[in-house]
Amino acid sequence: MNDHSTTACQHKHAPTSHAPIFRRFSDLFKAGFSIDWGIAAFLIISHCLVLILTPLAYVYAPAGLWKVMLAWTLVHALIAAIATTAYSHRLIAHRAAKDIRLPTHIVFLGLQLFALQGSVRRWSAQHVIHHAVDKTGQHHLDPYSTTWFDTGWRNFLWSHMLTYLFNHPDSREFDAAMNAKMHPAIIWQDKHYVPLLILANFLLPIALGIGLAGWLGGFCLLVASSGGYVLAHHNTWTVNSVTHMWGFKKGLISSAKNNYIWLGPLGEGNHHADHHDHPRDFRNGFGWTGWVLDPTRYVILSLRAMGLVKGLNRASRWQEAQIITRRKVRDTKAKSQSMVWQRWEDRLALLGDEWLAAAQTWDQFKLEKIRLTQQIRQAGADKMAAARERMGVTHEELLLDLRVRREAVRAEMQDARKRLKAKREAFFTALSELKQANMSVA
Repeated sequence: MNDHSTTACQHKHAPTSHAPIFRRFSDLFKAGFSIDWGIAAFLIISHCLVLILTPLAYVYAPAGLWKVMLAWTLVHALIAAIATTAYSHRLIAHRAAKDIRLPTHIVFLGLQLFALQGSVRRWSAQHVIHHAVDKTGQHHLDPYSTTWFDTGWRNFLWSHMLTYLFNHPDSREFDAAMNAKMHPAIIWQDKHYVPLLILANFLLPIALGIGLAGWLGGFCLLVASSGGYVLAHHNTWTVNSVTHMWGFKKGLISSAKNNYIWLGPLGEGNHHADHHDHPRDFRNGFGWTGWVLDPTRYVILSLRAMGLVKGLNRASRWQEAQIITRRKVRDTKAKSQSMVWQRWEDRLALLGDEWLAAAQTWDQFKLEKIRLTQQIRQAGADKMAAARERMGVTHEELLLDLRVRREAVRAEMQDARKRLKAKREAFFTALSELKQANMSVA
């Protein structure tokens, strides 16, 4: 909701490790931070009013209106979450699709207003900086870092909510992210964000409530709308805080963790380490749990099915295997006895390389299959006529040749899939045996 970045010149000597930078919140003021009294007042007052007025609104609501209120709050929170996870986060900040059609921009720019978390342009710029820290190591630039303070409760409060109450010092990094090439509709929403959010979150529910049950109905639906965006706030903020502080598997290049349990943010919180290790993936995680625990993935796939987005980016099998093997080797080494690890290190490295090689082979066959399928689709078009004439073959002969080659590639893919599975299982079997070897030594 405000400029969450720090001044490069102020921190040019800042550490590139994840060592704590501050001891107390008061240290922030010495580093150039200041309280954004407008946003701070709005967030604090809105939270207090929701807690106080929601019970009163339900008690004094006209007969039957409580059902409309509850539905409005839940739908509001759901719309805000989907617009944030699918559009602001994956499609815009991470460019998970190569082609986003204009209707998608128009619809989601409208829906994103209900999140009340700043314009899409500003939100995505802040998030780009958050991920850039993974590569640069300069975590002092991370607007919602969980590593700035030397106590866990301070890190949680900062990353979860307090960061939004402050004006962060200006930086070249934030300016560059804001000025990155954006769709004209995104720039338009950024320029008109305040009146648009007032219309969506305040005037619309009041008008609907008055139409249903007079001025008291307007008040009740305004309270319901406020409950919706407060829920949406915390739903999003848990990704910044919870998934970077607690979980089962830490990422390779960030503090993010996989936890496999947090469905609240529609998938963003479950495989967050996977996401940070390969952020451009339209999915949020690898493996079957990535399918089960990622509702936002289904939203994006639905958009593709309707032709509203095209060219989804995703990690290849080789990229997934590389990330997983490196994580496993790192974690296993940390838990292993030194002399046991020395005996197993070379074997584990060899099995990992074999898994990667099998994954690369499968990826190559997949790309070849896609290429042949595209050629088959184009074979009947005029653009293939000249090629047929040069080759001196009929249309039927060309189609037959392409289909035979595609079937051969499909057969190769089946064999490659089996080899890939076998190499993966061999790697994990070795990990299990290594664990047993450590237990026997202990």
